[in-house]
Amino acid sequence: MYFFIFLKKGQHYLKSWPLESKLGMIFPENRVIKATLFAQKFMPFLAVFAITWQQVYAKSDISALAIAVFSAIVALLIPLQGLYWLGKRSITPLSPQSAVWFYEICERLKQVNETLPILTEQPNYQNLADVLKKAQRKLDKAFWQEL
Repeated sequence: MYFFIFLKKGQHYLKSWPLESKLGMIFPENRVIKATLFAQKFMPFLAVFAITWQQVYAKSDISALAIAVFSAIVALLIPLQGLYWLGKRSITPLSPQSAVWFYEICERLKQVNETLPILTEQPNYQNLADVLKKAQRKLDKAFWQEL
């Protein structure tokens, strides 16, 4: 049950994380998101190709069919692995250094009169993604250069 919750959280986190190049140097999310999006796009094709290839060139070989089906299943599970990682990451509390940075960004957003959600606990990576997305929309490009 928790697996599907993490997948849903991962999908939300994937959509809310801003893909800024400066963030890629600090956080692994950019690489994981790009790999997950690539896998979501091309792994179904690879799964179909594996089974089709087997049916064209080794029709009567049952062991080849089993290997092709297994390869297809593995190919289809790769995007889920990325979403699961993103889901787990989204609920992970921020490190102390990242939390300080989170609050600094919140202060800058308050200066431009942007409403922010009230946090009752330690901020997590999903909160950081939401704040960074707002910063991407509301703050100028100089903000990203200061990182």
